Parts: sequence; structure tokens; C-alpha cells
Amino acid sequence: MRNAVVIFDNSIRESRNQAAIFQHLKGQGIPFNVDDLLRGQIVTSMAAFDKLMHDLIRIGMVQIFSGQRAPTPKYLAEAIDMETHEAIKSATLPPPAIVFEQAIIRKLSRLSFQDPVKVADGLSLIWNEKQKWEKIGGILGQPAKNLQTELKLIAQRRNAIVHESDMDPITGAKLVVDEHDTHRITSFLETCGKAIHSLV
Repeated sequence: MRNAVVIFDNSIRESRNQAAIFQHLKGQGIPFNVDDLLRGQIVTSMAAFDKLMHDLIRIGMVQIFSGQRAPTPKYLAEAIDMETHEAIKSATLPPPAIVFEQAIIRKLSRLSFQDPVKVADGLSLIWNEKQKWEKIGGILGQPAKNLQTELKLIAQRRNAIVHESDMDPITGAKLVVDEHDTHRITSFLETCGKAIHSLV
């Protein structure tokens, strides 16, 4: 799972680059608004977190399939279509684990892991822990409820940017975004993602 964290670190670093570009352009006194760079940082930070969850779950499920990790009840209850079952059963090249991984990638591609409930549900495929957010909160020194609320709010802001152009539905004006908020959001997602990785 180390490779998943390396990819996550790179993605978080790239998301922070948008704030650096924002600061540079702002210092040049350009005659137009560049706040969308900060909005882009929120979107790409959340995308990095979502991808990390996808990668951890995929890798963990392949490890279970390969006998390197104990199966969880949710993993054992997961449905698989007969076509995939036959492909895995008869696979030689590529080997069964690769065929299984490709099936998992297809299945997970329809899911997003941005809401705290969905994150916990997805992690149940590889992590048999009932109080997941309490464990994550223990590492971060925060109550589980606070972490869940923060992640929900970030997901809502990300959705407002992506689906509503970050506009107030009443006034039609863009919602305020600043460097402090984007820094806090990116840092939260980074520390939360790394805490989850350390636990699974």
C-alpha cells in the first residue's frame, strides 16, 4: 500500500501548487480574479483523498484474494457476477489475482469515497473495525464526530464548485474562497488520508 501513499503525496503536493500559482499571480497585480485556482485546490485535494481510498480498498481486496490479509465480513458478502467468476477461475495469463483486480477496479469506479459514511463502508471491505472514525480520530487527536462533519463540509464545498460553479443560488455571486480555507482543507485531507493508511 506504500505506492498508494506515494501517489497521494504527489497529488496533494500538486494541489498545493495551485495556491503557489495564486500567490504569484496575485503579487503581479493582474487585472482579473484568480480565485478559481483556490477552488481548483479544493477539488484536486478531495480527488487525491478519493483516489487514496480507492487505491487502499483495491489493494487490500487483492491482498485478501491472494491470502495475504484476513477477509472481512463485508468482503465475504460482496457479490461477483458469474462472468467474472468464470474469468477468474479459468485465468492463467493474466493470473487470477490480476483478473480479480480488474473486476474490483470496474466495481469501485462507480463509487466515490468523499462522504464519511461511504468512506467507512468502503473500508469495511478490507478493515474489520466497527468504530472506524473513532480509531481515525484517536490518531488525529480529534473526536470522530468532528472529523465526519469536516469531511462532509469539504465534500459539500467540492460539489458546489464542481456542480454549481461555487455560486450562491440566491444572489448568483461566487462564494468567498481564501488561502486560509484551502490550506486548512488540503491539510485536513492529507492528515486524514495518512491516518487511514496507517490503520489499514
